[in-house]
Amino acid sequence: MLVAITAACSSASDATTPNSIIGSSEPLIQESQQTPTVRISLTPTLVPTIGIPPTHTPLPTVTPTLPPTPSPTPTPCRSPGQIIIGQFQSYLAGKPLPYRIYLPPCYGADGRFYPTLYMLHGGYLTEEHWDNLGLDEAAEDRILADLLPPLLIVMPGSGTLAQNTSGGPFSFEGVVLNELIPFIEANYCASLDGDHRAIGGISRGGYWALEIAFRFPQTFASVGGHSVALLDKYAGSDINPQYTGVYNDLTDLRVYLDIGADDWVINNIRRLHEDMLAAGKNHTWVLNQGTHEDVYWSNNLSDYLEWYAEPWSLERQSYPDCPIDNPG
Repeated sequence: MLVAITAACSSASDATTPNSIIGSSEPLIQESQQTPTVRISLTPTLVPTIGIPPTHTPLPTVTPTLPPTPSPTPTPCRSPGQIIIGQFQSYLAGKPLPYRIYLPPCYGADGRFYPTLYMLHGGYLTEEHWDNLGLDEAAEDRILADLLPPLLIVMPGSGTLAQNTSGGPFSFEGVVLNELIPFIEANYCASLDGDHRAIGGISRGGYWALEIAFRFPQTFASVGGHSVALLDKYAGSDINPQYTGVYNDLTDLRVYLDIGADDWVINNIRRLHEDMLAAGKNHTWVLNQGTHEDVYWSNNLSDYLEWYAEPWSLERQSYPDCPIDNPG
């Protein structure tokens, strides 16, 4: 994991040769194979110095052509990203809940909003789960290699509310939509529009990602369910992803479902895939080798990140300015 910070960017060639007269093409001394005769005139003939003054032909004026000014090339960001550890107040949970947020290289230095990915952990685990799997390092490597756009990754702790509720505004759904996301967008340069917001989760966290996004598809561009545990017997048809994913209008929501072939929770998520397929609901279905364990999710981090970030530009300059002072 990345280092974490607790929250509370030659002139000789031009000389006259001795055997020539300046301005004359005739040599001063005529060379011959015979004995030379030198004639000296005692009465010199003077050449008049007055007459028509010389005419000077002006030289053409040469206007220098300046080379074109090159467009400035953006300085690539090479400073490391960081993990911030903090808390946000949850009135639904009755206490502050923890979170971790990955900030990409040069975060804040270019003054831009960033696409934001919310990743929910598995049941009875904590906000450390995705961090321990190496999600931030995987993102960092790809951002520095210009293979992934700069993005924020929010990894919240769910507390007991995610285990004791099934859905609706007073459940963990309400925590995410009405408490977590507003807090993150008020305190960090997280994109404010749904086209640059995505959500995903593992196991029980995958249940919540689907439950929330299927009910509010315009809030997110994409949702990912990784080894989703669709095992909640108390979830009604208005909140259960096995129904809402089939019967709700998901508009343009991108959906990604993956699981290991030997995962013990495979039956219900495979059924959801088949039902969505029959209903004409666009989605990505990936059946991998593996079981319900950390090594499976860690091995697929690259695929997850590339899929989530596919709609987002690699160019930082394409994102709007962020007005937050000292963001993060």
